[in-house]
Amino acid sequence: MLDILKNNRGMALLITILVISLILVMTLRFNVSMRSSITNASNLQNGIALDNMAKSIFNSARAILSVDAEESGFDTLHEDWANLEAAAQYFSSFFNGGQGGMNITDHSGRLQINSLRKKKDDDSWDINVEQKEIWINLLSTEEFELEEDEALNIIEAIIDWLDEDDEPLDFGGAESSYYQGLDTPYGPRNGPMEFIEELLLVKGITDELYFGTEEIPGLASLVTPHGMDGKINMNTADAFVLGALSRDIDQDMVDEMLTFRDNEENDLGDTGWYKTVIPDDVNIPPVLTTSSSFFEISTEVVMGNMRKKVRGMVARGPGSSTELVYWRIE
Repeated sequence: MLDILKNNRGMALLITILVISLILVMTLRFNVSMRSSITNASNLQNGIALDNMAKSIFNSARAILSVDAEESGFDTLHEDWANLEAAAQYFSSFFNGGQGGMNITDHSGRLQINSLRKKKDDDSWDINVEQKEIWINLLSTEEFELEEDEALNIIEAIIDWLDEDDEPLDFGGAESSYYQGLDTPYGPRNGPMEFIEELLLVKGITDELYFGTEEIPGLASLVTPHGMDGKINMNTADAFVLGALSRDIDQDMVDEMLTFRDNEENDLGDTGWYKTVIPDDVNIPPVLTTSSSFFEISTEVVMGNMRKKVRGMVARGPGSSTELVYWRIE
């Protein structure tokens, strides 16, 4: 009888331990589940907050560009949109629990990829000889380490990427027959480029040529797919772009142009100011301007351990209006 009682007590104790263990496991799992739900809810809330912060900063950048257009009819690197340290400090304290900053880059000081072709009177397209010559000057720069024929081949491949036909331009061109023969085949756009990253798909464009090195900038920061008129804002153009305007421009002339525009006292709204530092016998095509139309806006917002980057392009038209070209979350 005693043995039976002892066995029952032992069984009851075992069952009690199992029940308590089960309750403990369920409680721990419930606790983990609740924490996960709370974390997910918090992340969702922070994600929504980050989206709103990014949009606010992006639209603030557009407002800065609009105000700038109202204040002057030309654009330089001395203006508020090009010097946003104060704005970054402002946004750092504006949002509760988060920080944000922005940067505006002028794309009108770059070479326009799509202007390598120009429209003729009969609605057909032809090669823009002036722009092609500037591109040859740029890619033939000593720092890029390309021979002139190599530079020409790359330019012809770019033009083939843009034009509608499927006939390669000379030996340097590349159309569907070339791209379809690659390990990962694809076809050329056969139309205007929409994003600068497309250059990486063009025959002859290497990562080094596109991204640049510590010594020289890459094409990604010197050219743009935005704009078709071929105009270059000499107030914001990179030194490499200024040097490519003519074969007769040397480094001393480029330095003089940079020095002139660095002085805010000079009349940088005068579209002919370059003539004060460039000799008359240097032939520069009529592509220079002092105003800009396309600006890239980059914003970055941080909240806790969450971070979001947004990059977009706006076109500033007549007056002070801005039109969104694209918006991309990175």
